[in-house]
Amino acid sequence: MIKNEITAHAIGTLAFHPEVKTIFEIGGQDSKIIVMDNGIVVDYAMNTLCAAGTGSFLSSQSRRLDIPVEDFGQYALRSTNPAKIAGRCTVFAESDLVHKAQMGFPKEDIIAGLCNSIVYNYLNNVGKGKDIKPPIVFQGGVSKNVGVVKSFETIVGEKIIVDDIGHLMGCIGIAILAMESGKEKKFSFAIKNKEFKTKGYECTGCPNHCEIVYVTENGKFIDGWGNRCPNGIEAVKKIVQKGSAK
Repeated sequence: MIKNEITAHAIGTLAFHPEVKTIFEIGGQDSKIIVMDNGIVVDYAMNTLCAAGTGSFLSSQSRRLDIPVEDFGQYALRSTNPAKIAGRCTVFAESDLVHKAQMGFPKEDIIAGLCNSIVYNYLNNVGKGKDIKPPIVFQGGVSKNVGVVKSFETIVGEKIIVDDIGHLMGCIGIAILAMESGKEKKFSFAIKNKEFKTKGYECTGCPNHCEIVYVTENGKFIDGWGNRCPNGIEAVKKIVQKGSAK
């Protein structure tokens, strides 16, 4: 079963929250918003290449503050005066954080400010122009941070639903889709004896010079992506076949 992550998250969420209207998702490297209407995806968006406002951003700041990222939420909840932290760029945010720390701001206020900056960055970037309506479900690893959840509720002005398994909702969704497809394939632990390799290839068949990534199983081509036309994949298949012949 091959489906995109937007579909997987939507299907997984609908299984637990049939009335969901908006899905917030912030993971370790990216974030997305999915807008639903009567169980159908009507709009979505994903973040840009910048990792500002994602889990990796929080992790780097936790090391800078010497506080485990798992404790960030509780620190944020203790704040009574969150510091204003620039959140649109990781570099600016780190610079602002250092400045606030040098000025003597308490760690609770700095962390609460970071949580707020993540939410503002998300809403102004990923959620810009989107019709955000409740029920709202928040997913991804960052949803485990109660400080960010509180910031979302305060800034959006709505109750935010967070499930214990929210970080696995995409996995659940694709599993449901695979089950409903009716295509059953017997699983075997023999997979542990197989060798999978990921390689890169730059196609020179045309001026596009597509950068293709492909995967092989015991030297046999499985799949590839990054090509704008079939020619790149066909070239990769020939390369793999020659390698197998040797």
